[in-house]
Amino acid sequence: MIGEYNILIQSIHSISSILWWSVTLIVVTIIRPLNGGGNLSIILPRVRKLVIFTSTISIISGFGLFGLNSNFQFEDLIHTTKGNVILFSGSLSLIVYYHVLSGSKPNSVASKLHKVLKLTRFIPYIMFGFLTTALVSMFIASAIIF
Repeated sequence: MIGEYNILIQSIHSISSILWWSVTLIVVTIIRPLNGGGNLSIILPRVRKLVIFTSTISIISGFGLFGLNSNFQFEDLIHTTKGNVILFSGSLSLIVYYHVLSGSKPNSVASKLHKVLKLTRFIPYIMFGFLTTALVSMFIASAIIF
């Protein structure tokens, strides 16, 4: 019975993670560059809602999947190579998730940090890099048994 739940949760996690990455790729490489005049800004709130939904499903299913696979032994995150990869990838995903949730609110910690470091133009690419690194690392962690 646990194996069936594991397969279901893994499928949900994989699909939502790939969808999150794909939508982010489209925003970073197509929508943002073409939105110089602001004509595409009307679709960005809908895209953001999709990203929030898929990223939430991905993160929740990731926690559930780790719990099922490790019998909720969270010390495995620190004491195994696979756990370290999962911890690193999950941390990157949570950084991107926080960035998506905070949006462009002027009072958010992320917005203040972007202004101080003058990174506003590069943040989408940095976040996409984090998300890509997390996705590839998770695939490696799931494919290789340490």
